Amino acid sequence: MPPMASSRKVTVASRSSERKGKQKAKDESPEQQRISAMIDVNASLQTLSSVAQSGWKANSQEGRTKSSALSKVSAAVSRANEALSCLRVLCPDDLDVERAASSMMSKLLVLEMHDAALPFLGDMHARLLALLGVPDPKASAHSASTSKSPVRLLSLPMPMIPPPADAVLLTLISTYLMHAIIFFTHITMSPSSSTITTLDSFSTTLIGSGTLLTWMPYCVSLPSKHIDTTLTRAYTVLTKSCSSISANARSTFLIRVYALKCLLCTSPGTVQPNTFWDQIQKSCTVYVRSSSPMSEAEELPVATLLSESLGEVVQIAQSKPMFLEGKSFVLLCETWTSFAKRSNDFRTLDRIINLMGPGSSSCSLAEVDGLANNLSKLDISAPSPQDKDTAVLECARALAVLTKLTACLDANSDETERVHEAAKVLPGLGGLLCLSTEPNDELHRAQGKLQRALERFRRACIKVLDGEAKVQNHVIISLLMTISTALEGVFKQNPSKDILTASLDSLFILARIRLKCDDPDTYTPTLDLLNHTMVLLNSTPDHLNAIPVSARANYTRCISGAYHNLAGTLYQCSKYGGAVRFLKEGCSLGARALHIRAGVMQDDTEDGERDEGWKQLEEQMFRRWELLAVCYSKMGDRKLACGAFVESVKAFPYGSSGLEHLARSATSTNAFSANASTKQLSGIIDRLTYTATCELFLPTNEVSLHTALKSGVIGHEVLGLLLERQISILEPCLRKDGVQTIVRGLLRDALSVYKATVLPLRRARVLLKCMELLWKDGNANDGETCWTAEHLGEEVLNLLTVEDLGHDSAFVAFRLQYTVAVHLWLSLFAYRSAGSPMTSTVSYHVEEACNILRRLIPNSSTETDPKTKRSPAHAKKSPKDTVPAKKPTRAVSVRTTNKARAQNPVTPRPRKALENVSNVTQSTPPKQAGATTGVQKAVVVFDLETIVGQLQMNVHLLGLLGLVLLKIKLLEALKRICERQLVVSANLYIIICADLASEYVKLGKSKRANSIFARSSAVLKSSDVSDEVRISYLLRYAEILALGNNILGSASFYCEAMGLSEASPPEDKALPTAERIRLRVGRLERAAMACRVSAAIQYSRNNVVGALECTLQSLRLWNRAVDTLSRLSQPSSKPTKATDDSNPFEATPPESSTASDTRSNDHSRSLGQRRLMDGMEWQMVEGLLSTLLTLTHAYFTRGSCREAEYFAQQTQDLAESVNAPTMVARALMRKGEIQLYQRQLDAGRDSLAKAAELLQDLPGVDAADMRRLNGDWNRLNEQVQDAKDLYEEASTMLGELEGIRRKSSSGYCAMMENATIKDLIDRLMALPASQDTKGEEHALMGKLTLHSVYDQFRSDMFLSSLAESTIALPMGMTSDRAVSLTPSTQDILSTLDQAEKLFWADLALTADRGNTSLGKGGKDGPIIAARLLDASSAITLRREMLEAIQHKFPSVQFDDLEWPLMTPSGSPLPRKSPSQIWRLKTSNTEEASDDDDDSNASMTAYWDSIRETYAEQTSDTSLLSTTTMSQFPSHWTIVHISLTPDKSTLFISRQNVSSEPLMFCVPLKGRRESDEDEHLTFDDAVKELAEIIRLSDQGTRNAVNVRNDDPRARAAWWAERNTLDKRMQELLENIEFCWLGAFKPSSSLTCALRLEKVFKRILPPPDKKQKQPPRLSDVLLDCFSSLSPKCREEELEDLLFFILDLYTFHGIPVAIADIDVDQVTVDLRCALEEHTAFKNKRGKVNPTSVDDPHMFLVLDHNVQGVPWESIPVLRGQSVSRIPNVSFLLDRVRLASAKNRSGGVVDRTSVDPRKTFFVLNPSGDLKGTEGRFKPWLEQMRSVGWEGVIGRPPSEQQFLDALARKDLVVYFGHGGGEQYVRSHKIRHLPRCAATMLWGCSSGLLKEMGDFDRVGTPFNYMLAGCPLLVANLWDVTDRDIDKFSQAVFDSLRLTPTRGEEQGMSAVTAIAKAREACKLKYLTGAAPVVYGIPFYL
Repeated sequence: MPPMASSRKVTVASRSSERKGKQKAKDESPEQQRISAMIDVNASLQTLSSVAQSGWKANSQEGRTKSSALSKVSAAVSRANEALSCLRVLCPDDLDVERAASSMMSKLLVLEMHDAALPFLGDMHARLLALLGVPDPKASAHSASTSKSPVRLLSLPMPMIPPPADAVLLTLISTYLMHAIIFFTHITMSPSSSTITTLDSFSTTLIGSGTLLTWMPYCVSLPSKHIDTTLTRAYTVLTKSCSSISANARSTFLIRVYALKCLLCTSPGTVQPNTFWDQIQKSCTVYVRSSSPMSEAEELPVATLLSESLGEVVQIAQSKPMFLEGKSFVLLCETWTSFAKRSNDFRTLDRIINLMGPGSSSCSLAEVDGLANNLSKLDISAPSPQDKDTAVLECARALAVLTKLTACLDANSDETERVHEAAKVLPGLGGLLCLSTEPNDELHRAQGKLQRALERFRRACIKVLDGEAKVQNHVIISLLMTISTALEGVFKQNPSKDILTASLDSLFILARIRLKCDDPDTYTPTLDLLNHTMVLLNSTPDHLNAIPVSARANYTRCISGAYHNLAGTLYQCSKYGGAVRFLKEGCSLGARALHIRAGVMQDDTEDGERDEGWKQLEEQMFRRWELLAVCYSKMGDRKLACGAFVESVKAFPYGSSGLEHLARSATSTNAFSANASTKQLSGIIDRLTYTATCELFLPTNEVSLHTALKSGVIGHEVLGLLLERQISILEPCLRKDGVQTIVRGLLRDALSVYKATVLPLRRARVLLKCMELLWKDGNANDGETCWTAEHLGEEVLNLLTVEDLGHDSAFVAFRLQYTVAVHLWLSLFAYRSAGSPMTSTVSYHVEEACNILRRLIPNSSTETDPKTKRSPAHAKKSPKDTVPAKKPTRAVSVRTTNKARAQNPVTPRPRKALENVSNVTQSTPPKQAGATTGVQKAVVVFDLETIVGQLQMNVHLLGLLGLVLLKIKLLEALKRICERQLVVSANLYIIICADLASEYVKLGKSKRANSIFARSSAVLKSSDVSDEVRISYLLRYAEILALGNNILGSASFYCEAMGLSEASPPEDKALPTAERIRLRVGRLERAAMACRVSAAIQYSRNNVVGALECTLQSLRLWNRAVDTLSRLSQPSSKPTKATDDSNPFEATPPESSTASDTRSNDHSRSLGQRRLMDGMEWQMVEGLLSTLLTLTHAYFTRGSCREAEYFAQQTQDLAESVNAPTMVARALMRKGEIQLYQRQLDAGRDSLAKAAELLQDLPGVDAADMRRLNGDWNRLNEQVQDAKDLYEEASTMLGELEGIRRKSSSGYCAMMENATIKDLIDRLMALPASQDTKGEEHALMGKLTLHSVYDQFRSDMFLSSLAESTIALPMGMTSDRAVSLTPSTQDILSTLDQAEKLFWADLALTADRGNTSLGKGGKDGPIIAARLLDASSAITLRREMLEAIQHKFPSVQFDDLEWPLMTPSGSPLPRKSPSQIWRLKTSNTEEASDDDDDSNASMTAYWDSIRETYAEQTSDTSLLSTTTMSQFPSHWTIVHISLTPDKSTLFISRQNVSSEPLMFCVPLKGRRESDEDEHLTFDDAVKELAEIIRLSDQGTRNAVNVRNDDPRARAAWWAERNTLDKRMQELLENIEFCWLGAFKPSSSLTCALRLEKVFKRILPPPDKKQKQPPRLSDVLLDCFSSLSPKCREEELEDLLFFILDLYTFHGIPVAIADIDVDQVTVDLRCALEEHTAFKNKRGKVNPTSVDDPHMFLVLDHNVQGVPWESIPVLRGQSVSRIPNVSFLLDRVRLASAKNRSGGVVDRTSVDPRKTFFVLNPSGDLKGTEGRFKPWLEQMRSVGWEGVIGRPPSEQQFLDALARKDLVVYFGHGGGEQYVRSHKIRHLPRCAATMLWGCSSGLLKEMGDFDRVGTPFNYMLAGCPLLVANLWDVTDRDIDKFSQAVFDSLRLTPTRGEEQGMSAVTAIAKAREACKLKYLTGAAPVVYGIPFYL
């Protein structure tokens, strides 16, 4: 039966018996129950005994099958359990009951009925606890704990009271605990047990308290047999169970140890000690093995457990006699020691030592004394046998003493007294060791042990000295000295290598210990100790073989090492003087050792270790000399240091270091960087050379190693290599005095070593160094013809073509590299020579270098580069003034076995291709004369790194010279070489790619540039590229993306670059000055590039102002970079600074323009010719030139021609100063283009001619641009065919450059045939898309569309007359009748609609950059047309306003090195401000008041709003269709007058609040067919006006020659003036009559009914189908009503024919032949007379009906010079000028902000008391001063301030403008000589100003550009009103004019408070006060809005 089944049956039987027992108990007495229960228990025991005797067991096969026995046992168990329960109730204190239960337990365990035994075990546990008086903490959960976790039954807690002494109870307890162990061992090990007990819980409980071993000490009174049986049985059960466990090593080990403890507790004799310790050893071994493998962290707990367990076992064993003895115990102790060491248990280690050591084996002091006496009595010379026995005994005793002393020292115990006594024994040990013995006798062995013990003791002493010992050091040193003396005596008696080694080692240690670096007094004793080592070594006679010569040499080597080591110690402590004493001995002994060693090299008996030592000495000997030299240097004795360095070079192991081998095939750089030794040698040579040259100033023969090294010691290859190293170290020091001479001498020595016939290629290499020296110092030739660039270059080229290379065959691979290098040098020297064919010479040599580089690229012929078809004239040829290069006759094509390299370049491989890669490629060598015909393969080495400096200089030089195509060719070749892994620098590859892409962008090849960046970005991500290169790369990429309008991508790269820049480490102050300057320049360069990129981004965002600001910042940074870099060169004139405060942006009066030009020319000449010698300088200057050209283009595009011309001139000056002819040509071309646009054709022609002379036949974009500009000049001079030819040449050139187009030229397409035009349009469409190109495309297509419309007009009879007819907008007539259109008219309208769309598209793209055009649009057409006309009037000024606003309130000055901030989307961000920013004060002498603060705040808010308004202005139709007139007063009228580009038509518009805008397109010619003779062209009128002004100026100048006493002369002069005045009047009347006629833009009341009656009478009868006839619009009739009744007949005819055209256009047929024109004109005149009479009558009745009407004139730049205010229709009226409506609106807003009254304002407020005046500042206007000085002195009483008779300071003038309300100026001009123009522009506030000087209001004619002049400066400053003169006037007449103005304004000290007339009206009235009412009276004009006083 299975165990579980038997368990169930037992349970059933017990329940049945329980029911019967309960029934029976009710009928019996307690005594009967007790007896009955006892009977049942006995019966059950007998039953179990009989079954047990039968051999039955529950777990056996029989037990599982024999059910009768199981039933019998189960019944017995049940009865016994019931009976025992009854007895425990009846007899609770009866121990016999528990004894019976124990018997039952024993029987059940024998029968293996463990499950049945568990209840008995639990019941007994509870009863025993009760008998012991210990409470059971888990009694309440007894049943549950017993069934689930019964492991607690293994222990019985000890009682708190004294333990029990009853033997029966103790027997019961021990038996119980044994049974519990047996039971739990079975259930723990049995997998089928129903009781849950883990091995861990079992082992943990077993080793805890209350188990069997815990109770054993209390059971000593029991019989030993019982104890042994119990413990032995427990040991057996536990041990047997452990053998079946394969897992849980820790628990198994604990169980094994517990079992062995049980065995150890048995009575003596039960187990033998050796057997026991073997079992312990075995258990530990098993545990360690089963726990392996273990980590270090796991070893510690295992070792700790083992150590603790063994400690417990030994603790028990200590009570056993003789147990802690024997071999087994010793082995166990060794094992235990290892565990204790691993667990760092030092206390246990001490315990183990005590257990192992003999208790009384230590020697007493008396024994030591006796030992010393006995040793002194021994006869060393001839010992007897008795002495030998004694010696053996004494050896043993001495050995014991030494061992004990060694142990004391090792244990670091404070045994000072014992150590003192040891000194008594040590001297006698020498005698013992000197006894002569046989090799194998006992004394010999004892001596060996003693010698080894002495060596251990010596080492222990050394260890103590090296560590922190409790024993005093001087005691140990004394012992070591004694040992050394003893060993020395032994060595002298019996020489031995071992004794000598120990003796020398002791002396070395003593010397090391004796030396105290801080105590110089110890140096000499230490040196004596080391000197004694040589004395000891030399004390051995040479005839003795004990110390052979080889060993003697080795000892000498060791002694030299000791000297060197102590010297090193002193060196580390900076005791260089003391170190020198040791180093000198060490170096000499080392050399001596090597010399001895050289004599015994045939001895092969030395082992490898010694060979290694000698090898080390040979390799370190030069380092010792180096250290000696360094110490000399530290001491300041450089002369001796140089000598030691030379000795170091001599001692260098050239053979073993591999330098001799390297010298045959490697360059100097590679050879000296091959290994650590050669690197150190290079450092020695560097220090030697620098010290001798730059510190000792020795002559060349003492510096050169050619003199120091003896001939024949080293080969020519090595010597040349050393000399090349000397040359390279002095290269950075060439600027120091005398260094050039030394380098020149070293080069001569190198050339003398490298013979042309033996080492030609190495000689060529040195010659290249000579060229480098010649480049760095122009005077290096020292008058020698052989040291010229031409001679050196010729010799190098000759050497590179020789056939017999001699010993240089290994360098054949460098031939191409040297050829490239020499051509690069020759190109640089060509630039320096500055000869006439300089550019062609540079091009030739760079071309040669490029060809060689291309040959290094596999299949280079299949690659493409910029396409340039060169004519035969451009074929490459050597310049005449240079030495013709002898081209190599050998082939230089490169071959490769890698087929992949034959493909086109691809993105570099993902691996780091540019870092650790091969720099060689296979090439087919040339066929040489006399050589074999077989093809030999050679390796072509091209180390790009070695010539990278020359390459970069040439790249920058090509950029500086403007040779773009050649620069691209060179960069393309370098890039492709890099992509084929021919270089190792990722930085170089990235730089090349960035430069190449930038050059492609300059050519317009943005796609190719993007492709290069895309391919190189992979290398950037995968390679270790420096932050500087990464930043430059990102900026270049960002710039290209910005130019392509990819704003987001550009801003992203820009922000990434800015993050890298901000994370860059600060400047290292410890770097050399030159290096710091270069790093600073690099930082400036990157900041300048960042500003340039930011400018490109802002330009793409249409933020032109921000772009200009960033570009100007970039310019300042480039200037700083050039200035900073100039510190590295000799003092010379620096490039001009384009940001000089005195030149660029001020408006100069006409008379000062010549002086300005002269000053500019003088400044250019002061620069002189400068030859830049450094590639970095070229790079900076190229960036500066590029930025200047960018600014030139930016200002040119903006329309600021003066600034553009200034920067073009600065570019020219700078380019001339650095000898860059192409850049000079570019500047001249830009300058010439500006002059052409200014219509300065002669000056433009001269500039272009100079540029063409400089360009010569240079191909490229510049040549095409030159032809374009020449074509523009011919076109402007009406030489159409010549212009066409030049345009075609330019187009052809650009086509050869793959369709690159620099700039379109107006009029080009008009000259082309249709096919050509179509081709050009296709090429235009193919250009990279950008806002500029798309804008030009739309404009061109719109113009071409209009041309087709003009052609259609000519074919239509009615439309062909439109060009000669006046057109109004709106049309002026309303009708409900649809106008029928012919098909041709519909086609024309459709074409016009298409043209309009194209112009709108152009306007949307370029409104903020280029000129605008007019358009139309539905019913809003008049408003849109007026707004567009208004916007076109001041485009440049509006852009300049945005720039000026930024400077009105400048914040704290920021360093330009701070990059412009922007968001990732490209939006600019304000710069980070400091924590405290102070407001800029307008005055430096007065503190700002609260009112000033409020004023400044309001002005800041005002200008901020203006900036936002201007920045947000767009050319959107919806915005342009809304009028701004509602913001103006009703009595204001705005009139625009503009001239078409062909000067044949005027656009005149009128706007006011009360009516819609009205615009006239008035032709200047053909409007009146009968007035051909009276036709006045625009040019004629302007010419006449200029002539009148010229004659007036001439007369004014001649006035000084007219004497007052000559009446005739005075009369003639006045007659001339009156004639000119009359001519001026007639001119103005003719302008009104001929140009305006009936279409005068004056405001008046309506007379529509009267005029309409006139026109109705001449019209045919109305059509019946038409409900209402067309009627004229009110706005048109209102305009015509302003005609005077006295006007000319021609003007009335203009009106008549205009109206008739309107009726005809609206479909009403008018027979003009039937109309009586004369009668109609009479009727019209009558209508006008009636209207005038009505108007006059109404004015008398209601004189205030019109509130001071005022007109504003908006004039385009063509008509601004005409005094429109004085034409008859406007003369005497209140008229002022404004740039455009936006400026007027600005003035109104400013006035409204000042008034703070709300509503619409019609004036600006001026406080007449806050006035500043300037009277006669030049001192030569005495008449004016006399007329106004008294009045002005009176006005001081009311608060006026000013200066009289002296010039004001600039700050005084500016303060007046900023703080006063009115400024009056009586002087020459407009005061430009006293205050600069940009200072006025930047004022945050400007007073109303009256400039009464000559031509103060003149706006200078600038051709196609907007005019410039003083008035606009004041407008930009916010001046509300400016009075100025258009031309020069006489002082007396203009004084009358101004006095009349002042009188009208009542500017007197006693004026009242009532309001008078406006200043503008006063100006209009004052015109009549002049004697010359037009010549003087028409000159003053007003800008701005009126003010009233």
